[in-house]
Amino acid sequence: MTKNLSVGHFIAVAAVALIGLTPQQSTHAASVIYQDLTPTGILASPSSITRSFASDSGAGNITFEIQGYLSLDGSNCCTDTFSFYNDSDLLFQGTFNLGGGGTDIVFANPNGATFSATNFGFYNGGVLNVSIPVTFAAGNHVLTFDYSGSPQGLGDEGWGLNNITVEGVAAVPEPETYAMLLAGLGLLGFTASRRKIATA
Repeated sequence: MTKNLSVGHFIAVAAVALIGLTPQQSTHAASVIYQDLTPTGILASPSSITRSFASDSGAGNITFEIQGYLSLDGSNCCTDTFSFYNDSDLLFQGTFNLGGGGTDIVFANPNGATFSATNFGFYNGGVLNVSIPVTFAAGNHVLTFDYSGSPQGLGDEGWGLNNITVEGVAAVPEPETYAMLLAGLGLLGFTASRRKIATA
């Protein structure tokens, strides 16, 4: 005899199927987990900005572009220093000629970041492109982009942030989230079954 599944039975079956789905069995492939392609425009130096996102544990990569406006300096009389942090970890630091003259010098690069600095000419700015391999712990993260140096005003120099892309493993729900989902599906199934009995 053929028996049609009620909505309640269907939900109950789905709940049972979900019991076998755990965070450990999810696919841990690296993909884009945060992206902001909107330029900030000119910011005063010194200053810093932050961006936040969540990830699961695993390997990833962070790429971004620093825009130098007017006469942002490398190592010279008026050195401007760029520092990049993931949470409290310093991942990249240096000074770069982005229109103000001076020498490009990297002070810290523990993860082996690749980078290129392009100077468009004195007082014409420049760009610094950076790509940093990282290993994320599971949880929330804060990226900090910081410029330090003598304040010279926006009429002389400034910096901006363009094209941030973070690749990694997307954050997965905690086990408690699955428990709440299963409980909710079970309650829906029970309610639907009761309604069908009451209707009959």
